[in-house]
Amino acid sequence: MRKIALYNNKGGVAKTTSVINLAYCIQKAGFKVLVVDCDSQSNCFDFFLTEEPIENADSILPTDFEKISSTTWTRYIEVPESELTGYDYILFDLPPVMTEEVKQIIRHAGFVYVPTMLGEFEISGLQKVTLEIAHQNAQLGGIFVTMFQKQNDEELLQQFRAALASQLMQTIIPYSRTVRESQKAGLPIEAYFIDRKVPHNGSSWKIVNAYESLAAEILSVSA
Repeated sequence: MRKIALYNNKGGVAKTTSVINLAYCIQKAGFKVLVVDCDSQSNCFDFFLTEEPIENADSILPTDFEKISSTTWTRYIEVPESELTGYDYILFDLPPVMTEEVKQIIRHAGFVYVPTMLGEFEISGLQKVTLEIAHQNAQLGGIFVTMFQKQNDEELLQQFRAALASQLMQTIIPYSRTVRESQKAGLPIEAYFIDRKVPHNGSSWKIVNAYESLAAEILSVSA
C-alpha cells in the first residue's frame, strides 16, 4: 500500500480536482484507491458521496466507481488497520494550512505531491512548503503545475524549471473550462467526457491525457 498526500499551503491550485482525477486514473490502471478528505469543507468527500451517510455506518463509503472508496480524516483514524489492507493507494486531500493535524497527516502519509499554479511569488512559497515536508520526515514526490495556459505561462514555466530542477514533474496540467462542469455533474473529467460523448480528436481531452500522464509518473515512482 502507498499513502500519498496532496498539499500546498495556498488554496485555489486545483488540489481537490487533482485528487479526484488522480484517483480515477489510478483505479483505471487496476488499483484499488481510498480517498481521504482531510479538509473541513469536505469538498472531495461530498464529490464522491452517493448518498447521505447513516449515523454509525461504516467509516469507509463506496462510490460510483468500483475501485474507489471515500472517507474523511476523522472517520479514517477510527478505521482498523486490517480494513485498509485491501487498498493499493490511499490519497489524502489536505487543506491549505499547516496545522499540527496537517503535520500529523503528512507524517502518516510519508509521501507528498504539491500542485501549484505559475506565478511570480510561487517559487519562494514552494520552498517553504518543501522544507516543511522535510521537517515532518516525509518525502517530496514532486511538484506539478496546474491550470497552465501556454500563451501566458510559458516564460514562467521555464523559470520554474530552472529554479525547481528535478523537483518539478514533467506533466503539466492545462487549464480547462470543463473542470467546473464535470464537478457539478459529480464526475471526474474523463468520465464526464465519456458521458457527454465529447470527441477524442478535440483539444478538450488534453486535460484528461495530462492527468493520465501525471498518474503514470506517480505510479512509476511508487512501483
